[in-house]
Amino acid sequence: MQTPPTIQLAAGPRPQAATRIHQSWARCAELDPALLADPNPLPRADLDLRREAHRDLLRLAEPNLGALGALADSAHSVVLLADPSGLILHERGSRSFRDKARRVALQPGVSWAEPQRGTNAIGTALHDGRAVRIHGAEHFLACNSILSCHAAPIFSAAGEILGILDLSCPADDKRDYLLALVQRMARGIADQILGESPLRRLDFRLGRGQEDDTSAILLLDDDARIAGANEAALQALNADWSRLIGTPCAQWIDGPLHTRDAPLHRHDGQPLTGRLVVPPRTPARPAPVARPAVPAATRPKARPLPAPDAISSPLLDQAVRALDAGLAVLLCGETGTGKEVLSRHIHARSAWQAGPFVAINCAALPEHLIESELFGYEPGAFTGARREGSRGLLRQAQGGVLFLDEIGDMPLGLQTRLLRVLQEREVQPLGSDKRVPLEFGLISASHQDLKALVAQGRFRADLYYRLQDMPLHLPPLRARPDLAAFIDESYRALEGRLCADAIDALARHGWPGNYRELFSVLRRLRCQHPGAAPIGVEDLPGDIAPPAPATAGRPGHDPIAAASATPPAYRLDMPRDGEDLPSGDGACGDPEADPGLRALERRAIEQALRASQGNVSRAARRLGIHRSTLYRKLK
Repeated sequence: MQTPPTIQLAAGPRPQAATRIHQSWARCAELDPALLADPNPLPRADLDLRREAHRDLLRLAEPNLGALGALADSAHSVVLLADPSGLILHERGSRSFRDKARRVALQPGVSWAEPQRGTNAIGTALHDGRAVRIHGAEHFLACNSILSCHAAPIFSAAGEILGILDLSCPADDKRDYLLALVQRMARGIADQILGESPLRRLDFRLGRGQEDDTSAILLLDDDARIAGANEAALQALNADWSRLIGTPCAQWIDGPLHTRDAPLHRHDGQPLTGRLVVPPRTPARPAPVARPAVPAATRPKARPLPAPDAISSPLLDQAVRALDAGLAVLLCGETGTGKEVLSRHIHARSAWQAGPFVAINCAALPEHLIESELFGYEPGAFTGARREGSRGLLRQAQGGVLFLDEIGDMPLGLQTRLLRVLQEREVQPLGSDKRVPLEFGLISASHQDLKALVAQGRFRADLYYRLQDMPLHLPPLRARPDLAAFIDESYRALEGRLCADAIDALARHGWPGNYRELFSVLRRLRCQHPGAAPIGVEDLPGDIAPPAPATAGRPGHDPIAAASATPPAYRLDMPRDGEDLPSGDGACGDPEADPGLRALERRAIEQALRASQGNVSRAARRLGIHRSTLYRKLK
């Protein structure tokens, strides 16, 4: 295994640079070497899509890219702009050096994040959120030691990384001012972005001197609260974004705000000079043509994700940390335990949240189409292929999270190709000789025991170990210690109420379908009983309500009087699910053979119908029989 080189720091202040580089080497030493193979750049169409997604960044960076590109052209260097994932979007500079840089894949369409290219200026600046120079042998990959690279993050007004600006030159170029220049240009791009905000802007500087081009900027909302800031403002106020955002401007700066330069004071008395910049109002648009209102009941509503509860929250926290660390998450649990819901929460809280969430049900794809659906294909790759080809589901997950549901049902032959994709993070579409790099977080799920499938030879061991960096088990619904309270709360969320006996019966049910089955039953109950009256055990489906205690043959028991009473539920010895009555020979309990039992049955049916106000379905539930059985008995 490689060991970090003895780092010779360049002249000038570079505090803790050696520590940062060694930390990066330690991170990269844990990577699979196969992931660091020379990548192929994105196809032009896919790169154009990435550029379109970052169109505003490219537009606002253009003046600074032009100025820095002119310097790079004359100094045998190249200037690069990468997106927040580390993928290079744009390059300018010396043509001869660009050709040299392409030999190590330093070019548009290639990701230079640390997991793809090891320690390098773009990837390390992206990881640390700070400007950095990586010179010569400081690069993790020996092939990149021909480079001396200087990179700085471009921050949004809220402190998010919007991109990385990089200037790369030959390793024998040791100009110490280049990193400061790149950092200044990156801050200039960030200020351009802040300048386009529709919010009011406070431009200020320390002291009472003349204005310079490094003004601190605060964005203010209508209540004069800080909605954004640039790096110069953080330095001037000795703060960071987390402390500034959302606080009143008066908490940090004293004095009235004017649209001309005016004296101000920092909260500790340090003199400042600043002015308020009010953006011009955008012209009012003509009022849209009035259209008939759509009734709220007919408008489609997006179903929000259920909020994480006390059971899933610890699993969610573990999974997010694992996914952000580059680990593959494997969710195990019975059908209906909420594996996909949890995976969507993981995506929403992870570092991949800005990208798509692509869910693939490996059990639902037709076997003869799995390969083309996953990996995509070139135009004309096979008979029946679409004329324009297909990007495939794996490429659709680029920059987001790929969720492989029911991974245990994937055909054994396809597991080999999937393993290669997950290891190399690149895919080769059908009919193409080019490999396309991929970047996504990986979550898999299965209701099967994958380790048992491995032992049976039905699942590849190497794929299993690639998927289970962080295995998490979702417990079944019946194992919840707070099941009764959870059921009560879930039905109250539907604006309904359950009686204590109904809650008890629901809590004692086995729920083989887990949460999916429970929510289906609760929604059905609410649909059938929309009123305010609480639901009792007699209203529950027959396979959930407990059977009534047997009373036949008990000393002193009057079956006719019992049938005339109003019990909580009628539990006659009748067939369920529409089955025929048993054809006995006068055996005890057969209503067709015993006139007394037949009369008892008729009376129970009449009583159930009266209690249900003629509703046959509800009466059948009270009797514990299928509706079709009750219809047949009423003929």
